[in-house]
Amino acid sequence: GVMTPCDKILKAALDHKADIIGLSGLITPSLDEMIFVAKEMERLAIKIPLLIGGATTSRTHTAVKIAPRYSAPVIHVLDASKSVVVCSQLLDENLKDEYFEEIMEEYEDIRQDHYESLKERRYLTLSQARKNGFHIDWLSE
Repeated sequence: GVMTPCDKILKAALDHKADIIGLSGLITPSLDEMIFVAKEMERLAIKIPLLIGGATTSRTHTAVKIAPRYSAPVIHVLDASKSVVVCSQLLDENLKDEYFEEIMEEYEDIRQDHYESLKERRYLTLSQARKNGFHIDWLSE
């Protein structure tokens, strides 16, 4: 995989009059690039649905980090086989608005759950973490 620059992706999408843009993240740095692409699409007032997929992506990451930065549909697609159904709904004039509304509501629930889970997390101090570490007695081995 090659990380294609944002400007190249958006230029190609506009030049070819793309109905949907899909981003696939196979490595962790791709996640930040996806956020950047969504921000750029918003800044440039591009209103093309954005599909997010790939090994490093998740529904939670999409809902928490990407979707809030772009006012058009941003949808996490688990794998390529699911993208056909998603694309069909996004391109159907009779279904797309209701589908987008459902996704927005679902992502809002995911965001709320995520933020609530952050409140419940308990962290150890450095000294506590070190006490919990794996200790090897090298002299007795």
